[in-house]
Order: sequence, then structure tokens, then C-alpha cells
Amino acid sequence: MLFFGSHCENICLTQFSLLSLIPDLLRALVDCADPSMDTYAARQTKSSSLRTSDRQSLLNYMGLPLQIFGKGSLFSPYTPLQHLDMLADHDTKSYLVGSTNALLLQQKDKYADVFVHVDEATVNILSSNLKTALTLSTPDRRWIDNLSKAVNDTWDEEDPSRPSDSGFVGSEEYIRLQFEEYLLSLLSSVKYSEYLRTNNKSIMIEIEGDPAEAYNPAFVTLWTQTENYKLFTRITDAQLFDVIEAKHPSAGSLTIDDVSRRLTQQVQDLQLDEKIKGGREALGKHLAVGRGKIGDFVGGVWADIETIRDRRKSENVRSASVVSPDTASSEHDDAVRSLSCKSIPPFIYSHQ
Repeated sequence: MLFFGSHCENICLTQFSLLSLIPDLLRALVDCADPSMDTYAARQTKSSSLRTSDRQSLLNYMGLPLQIFGKGSLFSPYTPLQHLDMLADHDTKSYLVGSTNALLLQQKDKYADVFVHVDEATVNILSSNLKTALTLSTPDRRWIDNLSKAVNDTWDEEDPSRPSDSGFVGSEEYIRLQFEEYLLSLLSSVKYSEYLRTNNKSIMIEIEGDPAEAYNPAFVTLWTQTENYKLFTRITDAQLFDVIEAKHPSAGSLTIDDVSRRLTQQVQDLQLDEKIKGGREALGKHLAVGRGKIGDFVGGVWADIETIRDRRKSENVRSASVVSPDTASSEHDDAVRSLSCKSIPPFIYSHQ
């Protein structure tokens, strides 16, 4: 992932805000500076005790924080050009980096699978292999829409650091706890899915089918192929679903709102607004050029007419003694009509 922006402080704050959504990850960045470092994984062991009343004990038992910056990974909030060789190195499997250098903006396809433009508040998935995996499932979309609504409904423009009603809902801590609940449910659901495949039977009566299917199956499949997942499996109990319910936080039957959200997303994926806008701009440009050319041509024709009129007037003055005014006027009008009919193209002449 490459974060780009014009202000170093903004791109760094955005990256740290993203990492803060994974519980306790900001306290476990000991190996993030170099892809060769792997001290965190080496010293991690399976938790042998659990106090459900102690949040930290629960997080440790569930395998959190998910260590995404282990061997082969790099986190560099501000990346100088001297580190580009490290990004392209074969041993660097993944990274989260930021930059203000326009060179990386021009070469984003080379250095990024996901490109985040902080100034424009846009996220572009450049890797075709990731687009399917990063598509939200119906419960995922329902969950993030509910979270976004809670934030927007309590947003205070005058003081963005706290909700307008000074309550808990919509606050930064509220957002992080919602992500914590989501991740705990995801981990529990994946563990239960593995149990179903291994034992071919269900032991939780209240759980119907495979709860992991409520999440994007393509994403879950890719995650199970990472070093992060291998570490998670090694340090956690096989039956985490006994502690946290294996169920998506927004699981439920399909509703009209879900269909509306899906259609809206499909329209956005087609980028119809951008395509229509581009076509409209191109058409307007061609029409403007066409009007300019026709205007220049017609202007030239009338300039020629005025020149002939002026010349005819001069001739009339010189020959006034031998040619009557009525005859001169008649000859002048005949010349103008003749020039007009011969010089103006038929389609313009007929239009006039």
C-alpha cells in the first residue's frame, strides 16, 4: 500500500490511524523497520490462561494483535527515494509506505497494489488480483454503512475531535471498538470454519452453516496463505469459537437496503459518472473548435466583401463624371451578390 500526499504530517497520521484499527498493533511494531526482522514471532507462544473480564487477556488469547509487519514486511510512514531498492527487493513481500515525492506518484503502478491519495481522499486498487478479494460482502457493507452513519450523524464540524453530542457513539474509541468486535468475530468464524472442514460436523447448535462465508471468501482464502495467518494459527487455540461467537456482527437476511447498497456500488464500479463527464467534455471541446473554424471562415468572407465594397466606392468616385449614380449602385450590388454566392459554402449559404 502506498500513501501519497503533499503534506508529510497528513500521510503519516492517516497511516497510523489505519493501524490503530487493529487492536494493540501500534504497541507491536518492533519488526516494522526492516523485512529481515522477525523477533516478535520468535518469542510469541500460545496463551495458557484466559480472564474474560480482562480485555487485554482476551485479546492475547484471541491472537491479537495480528502481526502484519513480520518477516518480509515493512512499515515506513515516510519513505525517502533511497529506500526504493528495498521496496523492489525480492525479500520484501509486503509493505505500507508513504511519500510526498511525485516520482512515486508517476510510478504508482510499479510500487503499489493499493494506492491512497490522501489529498484527494481516494483509494485505488491497482492490482486486479486484489479487487475480488477486497470486495465487501453484504454483511460487510451493512456493517461499514452503519458505522459510517453513526459517525456522520454525530459529526461536529467545529470540533472534529469529538462527537457533536459529546457522547461515546461516533467517537474515535467507538470506531476502534467496532473494528475490534469485527476482527474478533472474523477470527472466531475462521476457526469454526476450519473445525467444520476437519471434523465434518457441527458442534454449535446456534450456528447455522459456515459463518466464515458471511465475510468475503476470497479475502479469507488469501489471508490463510499469509505468514500472519500461520503465526495466528500457531499461537491460538483451535476452538476460539467457544469464547467469541462465530458470527458476523451484521449477519442477517438480505434486505431492501442491502440491494440498494449493492446497486450503488455496482454503478460506482462502472465509473459511469467519470465516463459520461469525459465524453461530455470531449464533445464540448469539438463543438467549440468547430464553431471557431466556421466563425473564422465566415468572418473572412465578410472581410473580403467589405474590401470589395471599399474598392468599388473608390471607383465610383473616380468615374462619377461619366457614370450615373444609379448605374454605379446597380453594378456594386451585382458584384457583392456574385461574390457572396461564390465564396460562401452551400451549407452555410442555404442556412443564411
